[in-house]
Amino acid sequence: MKFFRSFAMALTLMRLSILVGLAQRSEIWREKPGTWLLNAGVGMTRYVGDLNERTDLAHLRLGTAINAAVSYRYSPQLSFRAEAQLYYIRGSQANTHLAYNNLSFRSLNPDIWAGLQWDFWRAEDRNHIVIPYALAGIGLTYLTPKTTYKNSTVSLALLHTESVAYNRLPLIVRYGLGVPVTATERFKFHLEGTYTHVFSDYVDDVSTVYPDRSHMEPLAAALSDRRAELGQSLNPPGAKRGNSGKRDGYFVLSARLVFIISTPSQRNYRRTFGG
Repeated sequence: MKFFRSFAMALTLMRLSILVGLAQRSEIWREKPGTWLLNAGVGMTRYVGDLNERTDLAHLRLGTAINAAVSYRYSPQLSFRAEAQLYYIRGSQANTHLAYNNLSFRSLNPDIWAGLQWDFWRAEDRNHIVIPYALAGIGLTYLTPKTTYKNSTVSLALLHTESVAYNRLPLIVRYGLGVPVTATERFKFHLEGTYTHVFSDYVDDVSTVYPDRSHMEPLAAALSDRRAELGQSLNPPGAKRGNSGKRDGYFVLSARLVFIISTPSQRNYRRTFGG
């Protein structure tokens, strides 16, 4: 009997030591001001511009994106964040009310941005199990619109299909919302949705009017107005080709894995114990 009491006491002490150890580890990795985090994500994109219709849910023409970010928690609710992304977008006038114009594009572009992430509540707020966040920032993207012509891929930007040498490195403003889904001591899984407003109307190589094709190279002229491929007569110079009143942009819905690199408590622990 004495043996069983001693054995039970030993098990109890072992369980207590494990719980204390887990509590200490949780405290070490608690996300306090001074915490550095790394996150990476994959997601879906949808371009918004002259070559799609926003309400056409039957032809979303989705693309993909991969991204990686680093963030620094400045206060219990505010973090600074910087991110790089590679995103694929596409658009086409096929199946739209402008299908007879026959324009299309696709693009694999990089972007970078830096800004702020704001948690709606503090992490220690016991009234909210899930704490969503908002983000906003400014950056740059590089435009690489392409299309397919006679079974070949053609880069559009250098052809000046509207007789305009547009800026291929425009500013962007990004904003969005995110929500944590699950978490362990050092890992978290988030869902995040953002919209990127591009300070250019040439993400899709379409913006204003049809130019005078008589002064253009044959390939540029052929890709400026593609109605002839459908047996249609060409548009006259000055006819509307795009809507310059609305700049282009793109949505990204991503799943993100967040990794805690270090916290003030973890750094202090390593200094104290040399770990």
